[in-house]
Amino acid sequence: MIRPTSPGPTGAIDCSASEVVVVGGGPVGLAMTLELGRRGVDVLMVDAGDGVVSYPTAESIDVRTMEWLRSAGCGDAVDDSGFPVDYARDISFTATLAGPELVRFARPSNAERRATTGGLSAEGAAWWPKFWFDSALRERAEALSSVTLRYQWRCADFAQDASGVTLTLVRDEEVRQVRAQFVVACDGGQSTLRRACGIGMSGSAREARWQGAMVEIPGLLDALPLDPAVQYYLLAPRRLILGSLDGGDFWRVTYPLRDGETSGESQAMSAVRDALGGLDLPVVLHGARGWSGNSVVAERFRDGRVFLAGDAAHQMWPSGGHGMNTGIGDVQNLGWKLEAALRGRAGPALLDSYELERRPVAERNVRRAASNYAADIALPSGPELLGEDAAAQALRRTAAELVRDTRATEWASLGIQLGFRYSGSAILPGTATPEPADDPGDYVPVVRVGHRAPHVQLADGRALIDALGTGFTVLRARADASAEEWTRAFKLRGYDLEIVDVPATEEYATMTVCLVRPDGVVCWEEHCTTTGPGDVASIVLGHEAA
Repeated sequence: MIRPTSPGPTGAIDCSASEVVVVGGGPVGLAMTLELGRRGVDVLMVDAGDGVVSYPTAESIDVRTMEWLRSAGCGDAVDDSGFPVDYARDISFTATLAGPELVRFARPSNAERRATTGGLSAEGAAWWPKFWFDSALRERAEALSSVTLRYQWRCADFAQDASGVTLTLVRDEEVRQVRAQFVVACDGGQSTLRRACGIGMSGSAREARWQGAMVEIPGLLDALPLDPAVQYYLLAPRRLILGSLDGGDFWRVTYPLRDGETSGESQAMSAVRDALGGLDLPVVLHGARGWSGNSVVAERFRDGRVFLAGDAAHQMWPSGGHGMNTGIGDVQNLGWKLEAALRGRAGPALLDSYELERRPVAERNVRRAASNYAADIALPSGPELLGEDAAAQALRRTAAELVRDTRATEWASLGIQLGFRYSGSAILPGTATPEPADDPGDYVPVVRVGHRAPHVQLADGRALIDALGTGFTVLRARADASAEEWTRAFKLRGYDLEIVDVPATEEYATMTVCLVRPDGVVCWEEHCTTTGPGDVASIVLGHEAA
């Protein structure tokens, strides 16, 4: 039996001021709070709910998010979560749960995740249901002295001026006003803060209606004629997806609603029983909800001192698992910039760069998720796939061929995960280094401005990601290269520069030194048009435009 997450702290809000208030306590809000807290920022997180995950979503944690979790000190918590570390993350396309199986995409377990990227990262993607994922983020954030978490508090109103934001926070009949220098809205797709800021969404909303449910099917894995998988994509008698929540009896069910079909518990139970394909097993419903798919991006990611992150800023089909992971990417980009602004290190262009850098990435990921969804709904489905007559067998062969040709890319997306780039950013100098193609499935590591610093194993056995701190880092491929001017330039801007020697691997062989900013993105390399360390420091901290 899954043990739901415990309620979060709901006590009084004792402070009248906080450097940053994060509104929303989902995974992106918790990650934002953790990112700021580990940088020593005084942060208050408020959430209108109680913190209990009663309906889990977003189990797929990608490589880039796992890298951030590792840096934040809670990546290994996946091994101690309630999801079995040795459960294969396979994807199965099948007619029904009783078979026949059409195609299987084999993927290793969480325990073997680090061997999945071919040396492109020290981490690997994981399956980490929200029961345990949110709990790990909350536990790590709560341990930080500068963090305060308060659940069952909602933001009823806010007003901003040139020096800060005044929020009106409400719990039952209790009202508290808190002054913040910045606010991060992580309050989901129906974000009240985004609406209050008058920020619209562009794209395609409510493209289709779906039904979701959490069900318990005791003995399913033992009764299945199929090998275990984390997701079963069923095509008969209707399209339906089952995702594993605990490696055992608990599953999340989702399926598209037909024209005129209503959403509800009885319909969900009927669909699940049909999906069993004749397997005589009990089904216990633990909650159902309807939802609509969206492919939308906020027209702006910022309104003065209020910033949008996660679903408040972008919403995409869950196909590919890019939604929450894109939100964690927002956190990585924005956290260090807010810290720099709070500590007086940032120029006016630094906070503006958040939208300039992240909005194109969100649009790219929304497009990719929509492409995955379109490929999925193009598959044939229906009771016609059942049976052993020639027509049914031919239809299953056609479906299997389409799955192999069009669906594998959803689970082979290192280009999306690690190949993001911040092209044209005003806080990044120009470069003559060629830009690799943006292929969703293929990640090409490159030491280039605006790209993730490629993974490399250091001489002392550490991975590069473990040597990067929370500030700026100079990477040297030649130990005799001087970093004195870089150190001096960033000391003047309030940063103690880290210096890390890297082996001259294929990616680093063409450089002597390069500069990496706090989110692990290269912000200067030797083919840049700006060369002086002082000028570079001014650009990357937003004091001058590139």
